[in-house]
Amino acid sequence: MRRPAVLVSILLLVGAVLLRRRRRRAASTALSGAVPATPLAPPAPLPAAPPSGTRFVSVPWELVAAPAHEPSLTIRYRSDEHMELDRIDAQETPTQLFVTVLMRWQPPADGWFAFVDEHEAVVPLGRPLGERELVHAPVDEPGDSPLYP
Repeated sequence: MRRPAVLVSILLLVGAVLLRRRRRRAASTALSGAVPATPLAPPAPLPAAPPSGTRFVSVPWELVAAPAHEPSLTIRYRSDEHMELDRIDAQETPTQLFVTVLMRWQPPADGWFAFVDEHEAVVPLGRPLGERELVHAPVDEPGDSPLYP
């Protein structure tokens, strides 16, 4: 009776690994010609130190909307109950826009499996995206992100 559940779990894990590899290849291809970005504003003050065991991880995201005449983007990212959004960084250059979604991840004490939720966020920009290239910041290496092994 437990065999189907175990088989489904294995198939989901294999699918997640394959998706992770494909996204890493796409991100490395997109970043091969990237130029260093300059921040738009001075950095915000550092937040309070996270609880012990907490790590910051960069997670993948996808574009939902880029209004032609508004200086903003809407993106979608995933997280689980062990993660909390810390910030979304957007660094702009005249030709490119780099976006990074950073999460605070607290490793679970009782295992790695968790439910995954999708979230949407509006990212304010200095000017509309226009013809600029949209660059996904690199996602953490295998094993660094609990969502994308």
